[in-house]
Amino acid sequence: MVEQNKTVCNCSSCLNEFCQLIDELIEDIKHLESETVRTRYELSRHLNYPYDEYLRSDILSDLGRRYSDHPAYQVYIQLLYNNQDPMETDEWCEHICRLAHGHDDSEY
Repeated sequence: MVEQNKTVCNCSSCLNEFCQLIDELIEDIKHLESETVRTRYELSRHLNYPYDEYLRSDILSDLGRRYSDHPAYQVYIQLLYNNQDPMETDEWCEHICRLAHGHDDSEY
């Protein structure tokens, strides 16, 4: 059994590293969400009525979980994004809605 070290480094260098890691994870989530919406849209084009409409109406359902209530995530968005969650920006929401309607700008 491995004992976990309970000491946490609070230096700015470590905090910066953690924020960069979270930022990279968020970019991965955005990419995966974009791919999910692209795939659902393309699949809906090959289904017969009414299943095509059902899929398009749920195209944005059950995407990634949001972490805005997590204290560490709140520190991250405060430090890197001035309290603006990168998963809730107008730019991101517009991008994902365009994908849901078949307009692929290949941004993510």
